[in-house]
Amino acid sequence: MTETRVQSSLSTMSRQAVESLGDTVASLPPREATLVKMPDLEPELSEALRKMGASRLYSHQLEAYERVRAGENVVVATATASGKSLCYKIPAFQNALGRASRRAVFLYPTKALAQDQLGKIKAFGLRGVHPATYDGDTPRALRADIRRKANVLLTNPDMLNIGILPNHEAWADFLRNLEIVAVDEAHVLRGVFGSHVAAVLRRLRRVAKLHGGDPRFVLTSATIANPQELAESLTGLPFALVDNDGASTGERRVVFRNPPLLDKEKGERRSLLTEGALVFANLVSQGVRTIAFARTRKAAELIYRYAANRLGVEGARRISPYRAGYTPRERREIEGRLFRGDLLGVVSTNALELGVDVGALDAVVCCGYPGSVASVWQQWGRAGRGKDPALAVYIPGRDSLDQFLFENPPRVLGRRVEAARVTMENPYILGPHLLAAAHEAPLDADDEEYFGPAYRSVAKAMMEARALASSGGRLVYVGGDNPARNISLRSASSETVLIADGEGELIGTAEATRAPSELHPGATYLHRGTAYEVESLDLQLHRAVARRVPNRYYTRPRVETDVEILEEVEARDLANGAMLHW
Repeated sequence: MTETRVQSSLSTMSRQAVESLGDTVASLPPREATLVKMPDLEPELSEALRKMGASRLYSHQLEAYERVRAGENVVVATATASGKSLCYKIPAFQNALGRASRRAVFLYPTKALAQDQLGKIKAFGLRGVHPATYDGDTPRALRADIRRKANVLLTNPDMLNIGILPNHEAWADFLRNLEIVAVDEAHVLRGVFGSHVAAVLRRLRRVAKLHGGDPRFVLTSATIANPQELAESLTGLPFALVDNDGASTGERRVVFRNPPLLDKEKGERRSLLTEGALVFANLVSQGVRTIAFARTRKAAELIYRYAANRLGVEGARRISPYRAGYTPRERREIEGRLFRGDLLGVVSTNALELGVDVGALDAVVCCGYPGSVASVWQQWGRAGRGKDPALAVYIPGRDSLDQFLFENPPRVLGRRVEAARVTMENPYILGPHLLAAAHEAPLDADDEEYFGPAYRSVAKAMMEARALASSGGRLVYVGGDNPARNISLRSASSETVLIADGEGELIGTAEATRAPSELHPGATYLHRGTAYEVESLDLQLHRAVARRVPNRYYTRPRVETDVEILEEVEARDLANGAMLHW
């Protein structure tokens, strides 16, 4: 994609926006990079960086490196595509090249992101760096070798919780020499999931100390309101903040595009999915490499289908949907085709919002508000790497919040992003992790350092529930199993339903919690633009059988909620004559 063609497309979209009543166009100016001299690194690492085009560093990369080398914990909060991963890779690789026994853990929120980063680390070609992924897909026959030989371990919080920490004795040498723990995409660690991960990271600190280790932490985050506070809440440690972004950015044109009115009297507009497909197809037809984000899996499939119909057979071959529920092979195939330029466009859920490298994109279409301003910017940041110009489009849905943001662009353009919150005081989260920690090593009064002020009261509650018992002044776990296996970090069922055709060929997967509403007999299951009708669902066997049908319609569940008042605590008269009950 040449800059001329991108600029032409930007101009076209701008003209369309101006001609369409109510649309808003904003232009965000480019920014030059702040480049600094490469620090004194191992010659092999300096040469590898030079070959990859990094003869100098961005200013924030150097600041992060120097702080980590000085023994500080660091959180880096800069824009998407600003080279944040080098902020932890360079110090980790420098350590490993200086002494091979030094270890690092790179923690990613998803297995796909870890696999993507494994390829990038191998591309450095460093003989003293031995990376390996360690997750649920790692063959058991390889795990002992990985424990012994890997000095850069790429994993996820789930595997840390159930696979590494409960078996820390087998990891004793690794933990003794653990010097850096990097947590990538830390901005997604919020709410229940983030609070669980905070407990896991504190358990990691605890068992590392048990074996003589004392790692520094490096967290990277997209733009959020409180990166330093989040890092400290996740780990229980003080952090230095690096947020002076030294990376370059190209011009970014932002279009707020409301679907046109179909019925002025009723205020009905063209559907979000149809409008998103039209904008996406128009950009792709002009040769603009585009990603469209949809809020749900079904929405991603439908936008893709509508766009494919508009583009015709040849054009449809250059686009693809992307979402969770595809097989790992399908996802890697789509990512590879997009990276190589075989695909001009992809319609995705937020599965591609994180940093899996899909190459240089020119435009992003945000189909509906994704739930936070931070997510909007994260999605928009997927286009326009480096100095390349980029187009970002926001298309609101019919609901009030989407329309409010369309009417008030400064709410988004002003970058008033949300804070990310986690807590270590929720007993329903902390309690199970205290059981897991006690199973790893008996608890004592000093563990309040790791688990915070709620530690004593929650530990007491666990004793009263007879899950912990006092022995020699310490608390021990009295169960026989591994309590970490009972913890679901993501607060959702980890069980998966396999979707197969009548011949037993695997089509895709879905979470068990989605199955009753999305995979009931008679439901239409959409997969990469193909429609299947579900014939049977067995929740005991976690299996659904579906057959291919013509793409004529799709189904959606009708959900009804019944509310029953069990108790009235208080009632109050309001000024307008209404009554408020609670």
